[in-house]
Amino acid sequence: MKKNIAYCLVAGLLLSCGSKMTDEEIASIGIKTCQAQPAYVRTAGLNPSRSALSTSEKKIMGLVLVEIPANPADMANRKTWQHPSWKAFGWMGPITTDDKGNAYTAPVPLINLLNNPTDKQNIVYKVSGNTGEMQVLADLPREAPVMPDNPYGILGLYYDCHAGKLYASSVAGSARDKERGVIYMLDPETGKIEDKLEGVDALGLCTGGVTGTKKLYYGSSRSPDIYAVELDKSGRFTGSPQKAYSLDMLGPRGDDKARRIRFDRNGDMLVSGVEFNFNLTAPTEKQETSYRFRYDEETKSWRNIMQ
Repeated sequence: MKKNIAYCLVAGLLLSCGSKMTDEEIASIGIKTCQAQPAYVRTAGLNPSRSALSTSEKKIMGLVLVEIPANPADMANRKTWQHPSWKAFGWMGPITTDDKGNAYTAPVPLINLLNNPTDKQNIVYKVSGNTGEMQVLADLPREAPVMPDNPYGILGLYYDCHAGKLYASSVAGSARDKERGVIYMLDPETGKIEDKLEGVDALGLCTGGVTGTKKLYYGSSRSPDIYAVELDKSGRFTGSPQKAYSLDMLGPRGDDKARRIRFDRNGDMLVSGVEFNFNLTAPTEKQETSYRFRYDEETKSWRNIMQ
């Protein structure tokens, strides 16, 4: 396992980019959100209070703004809006937003690679919160040649409100018998890589401080396990990944992978699990299961509270 540790030059002195955090500050990480509504929503012709970005619309390629109907029975007739640039880069997968209303997304192939060429799978796109225009933020390096048994690139994106940094997990170059993935920490303004954790194929990403230490949690794309790696205040990696919990033998399938990880206001870990085996799957086959875990202070471990 490799990790890069960067340092800052402050007032002519070489100091660690991370500094001491208060207990209250750490406890709020992952729970205190900062996401802002983009300005363009107010001119899209949809109800701003019920609108959300989606990449799961079966018949609309790319990013879509969807108005959630007040009556669930009207979901089939829900209103949608799309900026012209949102469908120019193929099917999209992960989405995350920041405190300025900007959104970040990345390509994920659907059924085939016709609209998602392999040389475009490792690009992070940024959607301006003001204009709605989507542009390339970062074309991440490929750590190894594209492998025929892995059609994917970026699988996870997460904006850390605490440090103001963007995390992106890529499996580009990984093979069934080789884990070559990387989790990158990016500057959301420039797309510059500021740190990275190598040798991990990750799906869902989320920062949290429930355990008393700032950590990046991620779901493995190769097993049902959820891992955590310590971070400093600036968001850089300071430790090695440790297993936090597992979805093994849970849910209807028993081997779900953690596609999405978030924390609620009580500090419970909310996980969306899906079947994932590095093969292209039709949208109708992507069934998700929700899981909830709670940290036990006495045992210093996570436990499943959805039996």
